[in-house]
Amino acid sequence: MQDHRPIGSLRLIDPEDRLVTELGRLEPVNPPRDPADLRRRLAADRLLYVLDVDDEPAVALWVALTTTVPVHLDEVIGEHVPVLDPELADVAVFHSVWNIPGRPAVTGAARSTIESAIADLDRRHPRVGTAVTISPLPGLRSWIEGRGVEVPPPSRELDDLAATYLRSLDEGVPIDPVARFHLGNGARLLRILPGADPSALGLERSFGVMANYRYVPEDRAANRRSLAAGVVVDSTAAAE
Repeated sequence: MQDHRPIGSLRLIDPEDRLVTELGRLEPVNPPRDPADLRRRLAADRLLYVLDVDDEPAVALWVALTTTVPVHLDEVIGEHVPVLDPELADVAVFHSVWNIPGRPAVTGAARSTIESAIADLDRRHPRVGTAVTISPLPGLRSWIEGRGVEVPPPSRELDDLAATYLRSLDEGVPIDPVARFHLGNGARLLRILPGADPSALGLERSFGVMANYRYVPEDRAANRRSLAAGVVVDSTAAAE
């Protein structure tokens, strides 16, 4: 269910489409390690959506179909993850969404991509009743270092700082850009994931910490109202 007028046209990309190679090369969130990694991200239990605006690809969204909400990035893009029969999946994991470089940025296009993908997944895979992300915290390290705190990861102190960071607002909006996007879309912070991304990129941007955000269509308007009132809506698991 969408709560605003769609922007552009969403399409599901065929694994043989020439656009796949370009998007794999440009992928900024979780860059593919090699061609085999890219192929795995296009298996039967994986989807690649592109939102076209004015007949040009503007936003890319990678989705994994699973049976559990992931707590580690390797559960989604690990090289040895077995391919799941998509008919058995009941969770859709959005593990990367981004504006495609070289195309004019369109306000609201990424949000429209998420909304349209949820609607399309509901049609294609009606068994899938849970839509979540596994998301980086790209500003966490710089925020912690700016506070002059030395944190040996993993640690409870790091977990607490990550929770504080994700709930911190500046002029009413989350200070983390990814949190700003998902929470601004009406998702809720579901869980903080220590050590979920031990890659060099993950350690560089957030000491390996990631987060799940959950999209529940019926809750999104209320979640946005809460955010506008200065409250980040999350689950109790986020504070554990």
